[in-house]
Amino acid sequence: MASLAYDWSLMGWGMRAVVIILAVALAIVLASPHVAVLKPIAEKLGLATTATQTIYVPVNHTVVKYINQTMYIYVNQTVPVYVNRTVYVPVPANGSAAFSSDLQALANLTGYCSGRIVVLPNNTAWFVVFWLVPKSYFGVNPFMNYLMGNNRTHILVHYNSTTHYAQYMLMIGPWAFVSVSLSPWTASITGVNWNCYYDNVAINNQYYVMVCGDTWGVGPMNLLFGNLTVINGVLRQETTEPSPALSYGINPPGEYIYTMPKLNTTYTGIVFYPAGGTEIPNTLLAYTFVPGPVCNITLTYAPNPQAALWLPVTMNQTLLNYLRESAIPVFGHYNPYDNTMGYWVWNYPS
Repeated sequence: MASLAYDWSLMGWGMRAVVIILAVALAIVLASPHVAVLKPIAEKLGLATTATQTIYVPVNHTVVKYINQTMYIYVNQTVPVYVNRTVYVPVPANGSAAFSSDLQALANLTGYCSGRIVVLPNNTAWFVVFWLVPKSYFGVNPFMNYLMGNNRTHILVHYNSTTHYAQYMLMIGPWAFVSVSLSPWTASITGVNWNCYYDNVAINNQYYVMVCGDTWGVGPMNLLFGNLTVINGVLRQETTEPSPALSYGINPPGEYIYTMPKLNTTYTGIVFYPAGGTEIPNTLLAYTFVPGPVCNITLTYAPNPQAALWLPVTMNQTLLNYLRESAIPVFGHYNPYDNTMGYWVWNYPS
């Protein structure tokens, strides 16, 4: 250090200026990879690179959920809205054929749903349905009683202190969809996070409207059970454990494959839920089952995830109208984006 000071004292002012300039230049080069405005310098010198990747999450949006501001209120605290017209349980999506008498009878008991599964190039999928639920099923069904008995109560999300209507969330859990003869192909698929939002507004004092599936606004959560792949136009779900909702009895670990054999097709089927379960010594579960709604599900392959945000959840305008009617007493309005996949899966646009 003493030598450096001695050499510095021997330098003329011109040489000192050159040394200072070189030191500053060296400091800029060393800092350039870490300072945004200097990164072009680092890239020119080969000290930094800019990586580009495909983004599957919508940009410039805020995720707001009131999970930490919850109250537990039971569904029987509802106020009906009376609409002076008959509420129709919609028919299959093509509108050309009614349900069979058996299927129609089931729909009258458990309700009807319509929605979409969107499969993306990275082998993930979004799933949202609108479910028109009869009050009788929603209030006294053994499955709903099971949920309440296991502390899966209805969680308050939003309360309107003027109208005294509210929105709730119900976390149901495992589910499975199995097609019926009306479908052009035999299909089955299963998931683990059937979460529903609904308003305690009873349409004509008969039905509630629930939005179920990937509804938290934080991305895909339902079809995470096993691995999803698309092979020759077939959606294939492969897992080493049996689906809780498709295991009739006790199934050992192994290879279980569920398929929806044709993309860009609407399937008609029934949603099932496991209601109850008893642990046995080998830790497997023996489930009983409760049928859920009769459902039309459209399977769509979307090569562009950003464009997929704008796909409609359903083409059933009657069901959408009921959803919007139930939202107005709670929020004073309905959201114009409420029939887009992005609104429910990613809270986009927020």
